[in-house]
Amino acid sequence: MSLPVEDMWAGDLDELGHVDEPKLAVVADTEPAGLLPADFWAARPRLQHIRAYAHAAGCSGDVLLHSCLARFSGLMPHTIAASSGIGGRASLNLFVATVGGPGAGKSTASSLNRHLLPADDPEFRDGLPVGSGEGIAEAFMGTVEEETGEMRRTRGGEMAPITRKVRKQVRHNAYFYIDEGQILAKLGERTGSTLGETLRRAAVGETLGQTNASEERTRYIEAGSYSLGLLVGFQPSTALPVLLDSGTGTPQRFLWGRAEDPSIPDTPPVSPGPLPKLECLASRWDPFDITYPKRVRDLLWTERVLRNRGELQVPELDGHAGLIKVKVSALLALLDDRYGVTEEDWELAEVMWDASCAMRDSLLARAHREEVAAKQEQEEAKLRAELRAHQAKNDDDDAVQRIAIRARVFAQKESGRTFGEFKRRLAGRDRTFAKRAVDRAEAEGWVFLEEGRLCIKTE
Repeated sequence: MSLPVEDMWAGDLDELGHVDEPKLAVVADTEPAGLLPADFWAARPRLQHIRAYAHAAGCSGDVLLHSCLARFSGLMPHTIAASSGIGGRASLNLFVATVGGPGAGKSTASSLNRHLLPADDPEFRDGLPVGSGEGIAEAFMGTVEEETGEMRRTRGGEMAPITRKVRKQVRHNAYFYIDEGQILAKLGERTGSTLGETLRRAAVGETLGQTNASEERTRYIEAGSYSLGLLVGFQPSTALPVLLDSGTGTPQRFLWGRAEDPSIPDTPPVSPGPLPKLECLASRWDPFDITYPKRVRDLLWTERVLRNRGELQVPELDGHAGLIKVKVSALLALLDDRYGVTEEDWELAEVMWDASCAMRDSLLARAHREEVAAKQEQEEAKLRAELRAHQAKNDDDDAVQRIAIRARVFAQKESGRTFGEFKRRLAGRDRTFAKRAVDRAEAEGWVFLEEGRLCIKTE
């Protein structure tokens, strides 16, 4: 499908400060960066199912898959983890950022998710907004009755345990959705905000919460005791501040995807309906490890060793590349009702990571272009100002010279009249130049001032 032609107008200043006629540049008809390729979708029936479900609703296949994986990671039993041989058991919590303009279907995909992959767990917190770091931890908290260890006698004479209400973690699964990523940046800027730190900890399944003096404000969510997925919808301009904040480690924890999909057909296809029920979501599990092929384990181990030795330098935004691929490959396997990652799962995860990098890099390239364009505009504005100042100076010089000649004529005809009288006879626009004009006439040797009177100078 052809992309819309973009009009880009540019003009050059000539030496007199005039702007050339604008030139129309036509953007080449190329596929947007960051889209998943056709052979990725063709690799599996489940992937084709997800894409067809999206297209039947006029939605992007890419954005539905990305949002599906994020929500799936929140639905996942927290006892299922990845065992790649690196750093112990890894949480499958997945954070996804989808980028597109207004009306690109980011929120539609999040809504479709609930029908594509229905949740049977009544305790699952589905599509929660994000307001604070404390709020994320609170999603897993509740109040329960606990025995104190003491007994009391009932009215019937029987002994019964004494209970009390206690706040503690009562659920293990949550999916969060932020419709506009700009909110994420603004919330994180608040004084004392714990949001950024909480998100970074949640992405890797670390302990969440806060310890406070009052019990009602104390929250403790133990590492590995929860599953959490996050989907954030960005417009290109709102994604850039997050991407450029790589020093905090936040953007590295996201899988990035493009919201637009040029392959959506003109005629709506028949919807394939929801995905079949997945075995991994059907019951609670004892701790269970997703395994990985030896080649993948060796690859991850070698990279880890080389990085920790200082022999391998990885770009800052690629700092979590291995971990993201570990999570995505495990989720792709589980979507296929399998509990071990295959070479094909890993290859598909690498395709998704490459698309994520392309999306991310296209945003950074856009930021660079905008920065260069802004700098060029500033330089051109400065040049135009200098040209205007130069022209104004020339105009002033011409006016001063013209009025200096009038001062000479005035002194010739009415020698001895005051400078004030000469100035009053000038047009209002010329009076500003009166003093400079008389000074120039004096410098030329035409007139002289004597006690405030303008006199002709003779040989």
